[in-house]
Amino acid sequence: MGLLSAVAGSAYLSSQIQWLVDQVVNNRDPDSRAGCALAFGAIYNSVGGLAGGPILKTIVNILMSLATDPHPVVHFWAMSALTQVVNAANLSYSPFVPTTLGMVANIYLLETHEPDGGSLGSVNIRGDLPAYQVICRLLHAIIGVLGPELQEPGKVRSLVFLLVHEFGEETDEGLAVEAIKCIQQFLMFAPGEVDVPRLVSTFRSHLASTRRPLKVSAITALYQIVQRDAVLLSKIGGNTLVEDLFGLLDDDPSLDGVRNVITSWLQSTASSLPSSWIDLCQRIMTRTSVAKRAPPPQKGQGPALIDDEGQSLGGDVMQASSALSSRWRTQLFALGCLHNIIVAVAESGRLEHFDPVLAQRGGLNTRQMLFSRVADLIRMAFSASAALVTDVRLAGLVVLRDVVEVSLFVLELE
Repeated sequence: MGLLSAVAGSAYLSSQIQWLVDQVVNNRDPDSRAGCALAFGAIYNSVGGLAGGPILKTIVNILMSLATDPHPVVHFWAMSALTQVVNAANLSYSPFVPTTLGMVANIYLLETHEPDGGSLGSVNIRGDLPAYQVICRLLHAIIGVLGPELQEPGKVRSLVFLLVHEFGEETDEGLAVEAIKCIQQFLMFAPGEVDVPRLVSTFRSHLASTRRPLKVSAITALYQIVQRDAVLLSKIGGNTLVEDLFGLLDDDPSLDGVRNVITSWLQSTASSLPSSWIDLCQRIMTRTSVAKRAPPPQKGQGPALIDDEGQSLGGDVMQASSALSSRWRTQLFALGCLHNIIVAVAESGRLEHFDPVLAQRGGLNTRQMLFSRVADLIRMAFSASAALVTDVRLAGLVVLRDVVEVSLFVLELE
């Protein structure tokens, strides 16, 4: 219906809108009313903001009315369609923002829209159609319409921040994912109004969640924070947060967002704090399997399986707790970080990292300078170059080459 309305002309569009309005008024079947709501959203999305201007007010009024319907099928799909309309209308939706926010606040207080509210007959339906999550998606779309206006004090901004805060306090993890997306827009449009230390603490707790979508959302938000102010994140999270991220990567190598956070963080701060990053990578590289061997197989059981993921540095095959050992992919990434550290310091042009005399004249702590860590870098690179995994060996050789080049540069300075 949306595509037909976009190509058939204004007369057909008007007739379809009127027919859908009549269906909503006269047909009380929940599925039919929900279908009409979806059709409204599809029509406006396909027609576009310019041609859909004359019908926007009608569509918004109908969808807002359906959003208060007590039946979960109706109000869920009505709010989904309204979210689609808000995203398609963008700035054209500005006149309806205060009214929509008021409706969202009222709906949040309705028992019929609560996860445990409504009638007994619709309890199973509500489980598949979470109203609070779609409300938060609608709020996300409204924040996109407001944009930089969130920096201006007023009732609209206060209500938006209050609603996002309330959604963030809910225990439902799916709702927490949607709330994080709203917070990311706050970081973009009104960063001065966001309590970053509190956010980082919340995101760290989400990293320990068993739900992958919540982890991914927290990682994405941390990536946005580290891109804005890596130094602030270093002060708040410190090495503990980086080690948590490495541990997360160790548990699930497919989380590419973790690599992005660490890499961006490193590139922003490695030139000023190379020694701290080297210490951290050294802890990751030397986190080896110790003490805990697997118990011998009992009678009737097969031989214990060997996890070759945990084997990289050293030749002994041991069964150990994964919390005590870094898998080879994590060690490979740590070696890549060492390479990036050396490159970042070299490109920064800070000669005190390569010249001991210059560092002493400047009253700098020589332990924090790169030239003082050459022995540690050689030790890690040499151990990696003798690993069982080919990729780790090659990465170790790359770091060893970097160290040789840095050493030659130091000799030239002397």
